[in-house]
Amino acid sequence: MGTVVDTEDTPDPLETTQQDLGSILWKKLRDGEYESAIAITKEQKYHQYLVHNSLDLVPIITKLLHEDLGLDGEKCVENLLVYIASVANSKEALLVFLEELEIHSSGIQFHVMLQPIQTLLLREVSLNTRLVTFSWVFNTLYSRISVMELPTGNNLEGKERKVLDVHPDVIAVTSALQWLKDFYEVFYRKVMNRELIWIGNVVSSREYLALFLLQLFHKPVTYLVIYCDVGEIESSVYSTCSDLTSMIGNLLSNVFKLFSNIRWKNSKILLACEGNNDEEQETKGKEDNSWETEDQKEERKDEISQLSLASFFYCVLGQHMANDSVPCVYSHQYVFLSCLPLIASLLQEKEHIPIHKGLILAKTLLNNLGERSLPSGSLEAKAHSSFPQLLIRVMTFCDNKELRTIALDIFRSYLRKFDSVGRRKLIQALLLSVKHAGVLGLVIHELKENIALSLNQDNLDFNFCGKHLIKFVMVVCSLPDAEKTDMLEWSDFIMAALNLLIFLFVRDRENKTGIKEVVPFLQKDYLPQLQKGLDLSKSHYELKLKDISSPSNKEKHIEMSMCVGGSVLPNMPLDQEKKILQTAICSLDMMQCVLARVTQSIESKV
Repeated sequence: MGTVVDTEDTPDPLETTQQDLGSILWKKLRDGEYESAIAITKEQKYHQYLVHNSLDLVPIITKLLHEDLGLDGEKCVENLLVYIASVANSKEALLVFLEELEIHSSGIQFHVMLQPIQTLLLREVSLNTRLVTFSWVFNTLYSRISVMELPTGNNLEGKERKVLDVHPDVIAVTSALQWLKDFYEVFYRKVMNRELIWIGNVVSSREYLALFLLQLFHKPVTYLVIYCDVGEIESSVYSTCSDLTSMIGNLLSNVFKLFSNIRWKNSKILLACEGNNDEEQETKGKEDNSWETEDQKEERKDEISQLSLASFFYCVLGQHMANDSVPCVYSHQYVFLSCLPLIASLLQEKEHIPIHKGLILAKTLLNNLGERSLPSGSLEAKAHSSFPQLLIRVMTFCDNKELRTIALDIFRSYLRKFDSVGRRKLIQALLLSVKHAGVLGLVIHELKENIALSLNQDNLDFNFCGKHLIKFVMVVCSLPDAEKTDMLEWSDFIMAALNLLIFLFVRDRENKTGIKEVVPFLQKDYLPQLQKGLDLSKSHYELKLKDISSPSNKEKHIEMSMCVGGSVLPNMPLDQEKKILQTAICSLDMMQCVLARVTQSIESKV
């Protein structure tokens, strides 16, 4: 009779090996016997187990990273994982490594996992490498770094931004970015040496790798301080970004190839055109995207992030990285107009750091352009309708003084870069679109400068005289609510308009510009409305001042509180209230004086 064997009581040799090796390595690493742990793992009796059962062993080893092993212990774990990656079934091992990477979120675990994953991928390298596995790994690694937290809401100026370099979250992200750069550098060298060629892709291997490197410029690079003045010591993140930029530049040979990937999808028209009202503009903008098909919408998912491109070209053009890959044959005009959508994308962000990048990029590109060098046709460039309005938003609403100042300088410079026709169209569009009194005052000042320039020439510029000048004056000399307009709120706009009129009637005594044609309109509509509005406003403030100055009012004074930004402001003392009202009356008196000067100038002209 045969012997009956109870298989349930017989231990599986492979399972025994797993238990033995796992428990041995755990004990050795906990006891600090790192060299012994590596030597045991490399013993021949465990080789077969490592080849077929990495799914079981890798989680045991990576779990040790939760322990305080120190630098030597972490290096030992990394070496163990690298060895396992070199002998295990590559598909199974890659699966378990990526799974562990998604489970564990610490920077140490991310760092330790990279070299084993790199080892597994290098086993796949050939002149006919399938790209599916690489795409999967590269996307997984990017998704890991893209979700790392960064400090937000920091209102820092100038060198104050250097403080962020020592923020714990920034240090963690900077380190991860450096590790990823080192990870990609191995594949970069192989691609450059033609030792690695991916097949089954619509782009070349060099472009394929460059596009994955570009991912890093969306997040975290967009939200990191990458700025270095001449003579300053480069920060670690600046050096890392410089290396990444150079790698992409060398892969592409010409960084301006990426201009073909720039898109502008903002459907709302922010800058008015001559003869169209705001509602018509917005309706037209919405209709522009109505033709987009489902297939085209699906294709957008595969497009390069515009913030990636924006941050990359900020590094290339704004910080002068990868200079060897920047051709000199392209005109400055072409580069500026091509980058305009990218600048607008950065200025649309809420955080100050990407806004600062957008401003620096715009400033650098505009400085390369000569004054009056842009033809009027360039106003049709993508994102042009949004760019000036985004600058105005930063100028007026940003709570960072440095950014407001830079935006103001760029705005002034931008207005002066166009030829005569372009300046006329741009100024008219701004006068029709802008609703901020201070900005309108600035635009009117630029209009006056252009008229003065025209009058100084032998032949007048037709863009700033005749029918065009009359249109300008009609737009400038209009009150939002006629005599009911808040004169103090719109004082900058009103004073700029009055100063423009004084300049025209005093400077153009021979009526070269045709300013005399608007005199009936001014005398019948604008000036009487303005005079009545000033009288009403002044009477209101004088009455208010009289009320609070009377003895009886001091006894009836009502305590009021005001809440601004969630904070309750202290009650305003009566004396301070009086000073504010007196200042308001003084401002209205000043406007009346200037108005009288305009009236006098017109009478002398007539």
